[in-house]
Amino acid sequence: MLTFHNAYSSSPTPTSRRKAIVTLEAIIWLPVLLIILAAVIEMGLILTGSMHVAAASRLGAKLAAEEPLLAVGGNVVPVATSIRASIDTYLESAGYGANASEGVRLQTTLNGGESDVSGTCPEQNTPALPATPPDSVRVVVCVDVTKVTPNLLLTFGFDVSSLNLELSTTFPYEDP
Repeated sequence: MLTFHNAYSSSPTPTSRRKAIVTLEAIIWLPVLLIILAAVIEMGLILTGSMHVAAASRLGAKLAAEEPLLAVGGNVVPVATSIRASIDTYLESAGYGANASEGVRLQTTLNGGESDVSGTCPEQNTPALPATPPDSVRVVVCVDVTKVTPNLLLTFGFDVSSLNLELSTTFPYEDP
């Protein structure tokens, strides 16, 4: 008995089955791979940003440690404002835009008492920072994470916009 193969039959060939499986696997795994890629990029940007914020806090602590107004026990608000301007200039040159810092806290233990000047930097240190050593200054710099990264994971439902980078540096005070 002779049978003829119908060219228009609907039975799939092995090659078309293979293409369908590859397409299905791509549909399943592509979103997972995109989330992983976005997470790696986001974490890299946050790590780079935290290094810049740490450098900014070191700059602020160095400037505060050399500030003669702190030794006389006067008003430290102008000193904190000046330090914040220097920190914002540094962060702007690092590519985070003007006024990148959320705030700068200046803590000092000069003249026997501790003073704290808070900007708009929300306190979120958990655990709390240790006590500032005697005759030293501490500068805490806060930067909103969205200034550091474009929040890539928001597309996939993971939001980092409520986070802050908060880094501090403590230097001994140097008498001018």
